[in-house]
Amino acid sequence: MFKNMILEYPLLIIKSIGSYSFEALGRLINKSADTITRLLMPSEENFSALQKLALTLFQSNDKLYLLLDDTLVKKIFSRYMEGAGRFYDMKAGRRVMGYKLLVAALTNGVHTIPIAGEFLFAPELLKDPIQSKDTIIQCMINIALRLFPDRKIIVVADGAFATVTLLQWCIENKISIEVRMHSNRKVMYKGDCIAVRDIKTLQPRGRQMSRTISVLWKGMQLWITASRRINKHGSESVIFQAATYQAKPTIHTKNYKIRWNIEKMFRTVKQSLGLEACSARKIERQLSHVSSVLLAYALAQIDMKKYKLKTPEAALRAAKLKNTIILKHKFNSYLQPISQF
Repeated sequence: MFKNMILEYPLLIIKSIGSYSFEALGRLINKSADTITRLLMPSEENFSALQKLALTLFQSNDKLYLLLDDTLVKKIFSRYMEGAGRFYDMKAGRRVMGYKLLVAALTNGVHTIPIAGEFLFAPELLKDPIQSKDTIIQCMINIALRLFPDRKIIVVADGAFATVTLLQWCIENKISIEVRMHSNRKVMYKGDCIAVRDIKTLQPRGRQMSRTISVLWKGMQLWITASRRINKHGSESVIFQAATYQAKPTIHTKNYKIRWNIEKMFRTVKQSLGLEACSARKIERQLSHVSSVLLAYALAQIDMKKYKLKTPEAALRAAKLKNTIILKHKFNSYLQPISQF
C-alpha cells in the first residue's frame, strides 16, 4: 500500500496532458482537487524513494557525480504562499516572487537521479535560519556518501558554491569537489598574490584546450583549471574551475561539464512535469509537490535505461500512452529490492 500511495501523485503528473493544477489532475481520475492534495506524500518519503531508485540505477557504477544546483520556482501570484519571497530572475531581469530550490542529484554522466532537495529562503525571510546553505549542502553530500560508501563520488557545482566554508569542509573530509571559480579571485601562486585571470602560465596555449596549476586560496591548496570554450559562432572564452583533488586538465574539464545534467533536469521538470504549477499555500505541500515531480523524473530516468531511450521526454511520452494500472505495477517494481534491468 505504501508504494502504491507514494506513486499516486507522480503518476498523475506523468499522465497529465499539460495542465498540472490540482483541478486538472483530479479530472484524470474523476476526483476533486481536495482529494488530489491528499495524495501528496511527505517530502521525506518521496526523497527516501528517490534514494532507493538511485541505489537501483547506479548499483553497477564505480564512479558517480553529485551535482549541486539551485533553481527559481516562480510563483508570480504567491502573495499568500507560506515562505515565498523575492528572488532575481535571470530571464526576466528582475526580482520575482517564488521559492529558491536547492537540489542534489547523482549521475553517472548519462542518467540522473535527484536524491535531496530543500528550499532556500529569500533574504527578507532569513532572519533566524535553522540551517545555513553550507550546512544543508554538507547534509546532502553526506546522504550521497552514505548511499554509496564504497564508490568514488565527485561533487560538481557552479561558482555560487565556491565558498571557503564548503571547500574547507570538503578538504577536511577528503571529498573531491569541482566548482566554477570567479576569474577575479586572488590566490597565492609562486609566492605572489594574483588574480586567477592574470596568471599567465594558467592560460591554455596553442592547441591546448585546458591547463591546471596548484595554488593556495585562503590557506587551502586547490587545483585551478583554465578551460577554453568555443561556441557555435566560433567565439572563444576561458572559464576557471577549482578542485580539491589533483588530476589532468582534461579530467577536470570533463568532470565539470557533467554539471550540465542537472541543468537539463531542471528544464525537463519545469517544461514537462509542472514543477512550478502547485498552488498550495503551505510550504510543506509545496515541497511535497516538488519532491513528487522529482520522483516522476527519476522514474522516467529508469525507463530511459530500461528501454534504451535517449531523453527523459521520450520516456515520459511513452509512459503517457500506457495503461495506468500497468504503469503503476511497473513503477512499483522499481521500488522493490535492488534488481538489475
